Amino acid sequence: MQKPRLSLWLTGLAVAVLVLSGCAPRAFSGQTAAQQGDQPLVVDLPALVIDIDAEGKPSVGNVPLAQLGQTFAPGMLDSLVVPAETVAFLTDSNIQHIQIDNTPTGLLLLVNGQPIPSLKWDGEILSGTGQLITQLGAGVPVLEKFLPLLANLGIGVIVRFPLQQGAEPIATYVEGGEALQAAKAAQQEFLASVGDTPPTIKLPIYYDADGGWRVGDLTDAEWTNLTGIPFQAARLQPEMIANLTKAGISELSVSTDAAGIHLSINGRALPYIGWADGEINHLLTLGDQLGLWNSLADSGLNMGEVTSMVETLLPIVQSTETDISVYFPSGVASTQ
Repeated sequence: MQKPRLSLWLTGLAVAVLVLSGCAPRAFSGQTAAQQGDQPLVVDLPALVIDIDAEGKPSVGNVPLAQLGQTFAPGMLDSLVVPAETVAFLTDSNIQHIQIDNTPTGLLLLVNGQPIPSLKWDGEILSGTGQLITQLGAGVPVLEKFLPLLANLGIGVIVRFPLQQGAEPIATYVEGGEALQAAKAAQQEFLASVGDTPPTIKLPIYYDADGGWRVGDLTDAEWTNLTGIPFQAARLQPEMIANLTKAGISELSVSTDAAGIHLSINGRALPYIGWADGEINHLLTLGDQLGLWNSLADSGLNMGEVTSMVETLLPIVQSTETDISVYFPSGVASTQ
């Protein structure tokens, strides 16, 4: 019994040493440990770095994962090989690395060191989401205990691709990058033009058991007659209303503000999509790098006009505080 146990411990130690040898600082390394508070469980580690070569073969700390797989987990790591064509495409597009970083404030995705739209949360949101999942019977009960722990796990992975010939290396985390600066400047300019008061839109929609709805005491049919727009298409099947009521869902809310796009169920906020740090601006830049806009231009779209329109509308959308709340028969509208 002693020899198998010793072998197992030595194997685990060898893997741990190898993994740590292939680490680098995470974008928000140290943030988890700094915010631990009274939490007994805190994990704050550097990011695991996985290097992909031109053939798509991954390695950690200069050791091919295929070799690790043969030694410790035969066949389990084969799926990590990236098609060589994909690697070539990313290299030609100067995509140098992708980082996934779990932090107290969300699961962040960074490409070339700058964020793209990612999931954001805090401890209250994670606790509420776990309770909601349990209440609705949509998952295993253990999730209610596990989800709050995500805020205490500071872990991440950086996947690096071959450097394009002649390209300057990009840091794995670019603090205050061009995308963030451009987004902040555009929003400040828009807010200054409207008196520094964000536009506000609140739209409460009340559904009946038969699937019809009303807004401001006008039914869907009356809105259609008033505007000529076929709003009745937004009716729901009575079966769907009944299923939502049976599941205990009385209210769904989608809202936007400067922080991002938020979703709540029965008043409980869920993890949201963040866009406060220039994520969408960077995503547009990456789309250009990857040639996506050229593909759309080939289909007949004038990408210059489309891009200009998006750049004009983006700060307006991000600065506007919008709240669309949908209430079902058993729901009660908020008085706030």
